[in-house]
Amino acid sequence: MSRRSGISAQSMAKGFAVLSAASIAVKVLSLLFVPILRKLMGGSAGYQVYTSANQIYAFVYVIATAGLPVAISKTVTEFISTGNRKAAQRSFRLARTFLAALGLFLTLLLAILSKPIAAASGYSEAWLGILVIAPNILICSLLSAYRGYLQGLKNMSPTAISQVVEQIVHLAVAIFMVFVLRSRGLMWAVAGASFGTVAGSVTALAIVIYFYLRSGSGKVPANASAALENAGERAEENAPDYPTGHYLKLLARYSIPITLSAAIQYGGTIIDVFIVKSRLLKAGFAESEAAAMHGDLSCARQLINVPTALVTALCVSVLPIIAGLYAERKIGEAKQKAQESFRLCFLAAMPCSVALMAFSYQIYGVLDFDRPLIMTAMAMSVVLMGIVHLQSSIMQSVNLLYQSTIFVGVGVLLKALFNYVLIGIPGLNIYGAVISTYISYLVPLVMNAISLMRHKAIKIDLFSPLLRPTIASAVMLIPSFPLYFLLNKLLSFTGVYFSNLISFAVAALVCVIVYFVTMRLIGGIVREDVESISPRLAKLLKFR
Repeated sequence: MSRRSGISAQSMAKGFAVLSAASIAVKVLSLLFVPILRKLMGGSAGYQVYTSANQIYAFVYVIATAGLPVAISKTVTEFISTGNRKAAQRSFRLARTFLAALGLFLTLLLAILSKPIAAASGYSEAWLGILVIAPNILICSLLSAYRGYLQGLKNMSPTAISQVVEQIVHLAVAIFMVFVLRSRGLMWAVAGASFGTVAGSVTALAIVIYFYLRSGSGKVPANASAALENAGERAEENAPDYPTGHYLKLLARYSIPITLSAAIQYGGTIIDVFIVKSRLLKAGFAESEAAAMHGDLSCARQLINVPTALVTALCVSVLPIIAGLYAERKIGEAKQKAQESFRLCFLAAMPCSVALMAFSYQIYGVLDFDRPLIMTAMAMSVVLMGIVHLQSSIMQSVNLLYQSTIFVGVGVLLKALFNYVLIGIPGLNIYGAVISTYISYLVPLVMNAISLMRHKAIKIDLFSPLLRPTIASAVMLIPSFPLYFLLNKLLSFTGVYFSNLISFAVAALVCVIVYFVTMRLIGGIVREDVESISPRLAKLLKFR
């Protein structure tokens, strides 16, 4: 493979590993940012104003960027798999142009409506933050186009690198701006934090454009994909071209249902913004307490997003691979990859869920969050969320696009209904949102499984790949949990915070080591898993 191209096709496991490492780094950085921001903004109530601005922006962002980048990845993969590099490039350019236009329109719309949207959410001080972050819709529209194109070539490294650098710049600028502007009031502090998001996205856009140009001035190199080699490296001049309308129809066919699906999912978060606080007030809580409880729920969701990032990385990695196999009519191999993706999902999601549940009080002590019981109760939703998101990604890969959208919509409607009823019960209050979260995943999970089996004869075995990670996750607690309490007592002279921090860090490291050793002993991790990521690592770990 040419060094000059800078592009290489990656296996599903390697793509997952690359994106997982980046996603975890990004989420950990984000978590470290939360306690600093909460303190600068005066606690959970002030932080919720910033979160509300961010969630409203995220909803518009999803509308702009959720569908077309996935459509780009899917169409590029399919064209490359059948040897048509010219069509892959043209579909990308058309999608990029449309994304830029859509991003500009939504940026202007969000900016114009920033005040009424903030007022309707119950957090009127968030309007300036929404206004400042609005241009990021346009920036991220272009950013997501380039990421989707490079992912379509099965190269996840540009996305991973840009994500990490984006987050570093975002946090550095946001903390600086909040520190400078907080004396002018909460509204300006929120605006400063929002500006950090824009600065990070501009940096990430520059990085992915660099990778795009490095691939050969935007031309897909002949060796960009193993699938292309398998297709016989058919001559470019003989590859069919299509009218513009064909590309637009193809992109619309893929992007519209995916956009709807993502918008519906994030719509559930927006429903929380508009429902949770009002229902807590209805349950008899004071406004400051209701805002603080809502802020604590947002913190728990942000913590949940750390392991969820692993599943998201897996979904991004698996979609172009299964879509490519499906385009080449390799149905049996596509089914095998679908089953394998769930094994990787449980390998990452189960230990994270168990650790969040068992160590929620210790983690909240490190991050200075309140109400750790929310985290204890929500921890297992990581596994359910992972299953549903991965099911949706597989359904999108095999063209069950609208079915996955409808099922996600059913889950969101149930979430809104149960949130409205359960949060308004004083004895349940914010924990009603936890119950509705589980319901909103369980129902689509069953519906997705039935649809995959009925329409594509894809039956996923969820029990077998879940068994070993569950056993290893339980085993990892046996030494780590007592070790935490022992160290915490021995280090009590350092103070409550530092004794908890050091003890938890050591216990977490022991969890990781024990988990992977146990998985290797019981056959949950095999040589092929490690070799697909790095043959050198396999030798180092003495896999035979």
